[in-house]
Amino acid sequence: MNKDILGRIHGFILRMPSFLEKVVAAILLVGVAYSCIQLGLHVGSLTELAFDAYIEDILVTAFNAVIVIEFIRMLIKHSMNTIVEVLIFAIARGLVVGHEAPLETLVRIICIAILLACRKYLFYERDFEEEI
Repeated sequence: MNKDILGRIHGFILRMPSFLEKVVAAILLVGVAYSCIQLGLHVGSLTELAFDAYIEDILVTAFNAVIVIEFIRMLIKHSMNTIVEVLIFAIARGLVVGHEAPLETLVRIICIAILLACRKYLFYERDFEEEI
């Protein structure tokens, strides 16, 4: 009987991180849905800002929403492919939205190229599948 209780506790402990990841993913999903609604409302206020600031604001909000969506997928799927996709989107956000020195931009582009090369040449087929 003591062994049975310990087995149940052990099973519960093993399942808890997966459950907590799903809770965090649900909270993030609510946040990104709210952000998308705010983005839609913001698009309607084109006349309130200068065009450059307006476009940059929309890009920042849109990229943040995409990164959070990819992060949610990473929490749920647990595959190498989703991890690399999150990293690529995060680096690409800095490229599109950031106003950085040319050297920093070059480093970001090289990082994306390395991630894409790793994805193409180092991943196995099972890396693109969802872990169970």
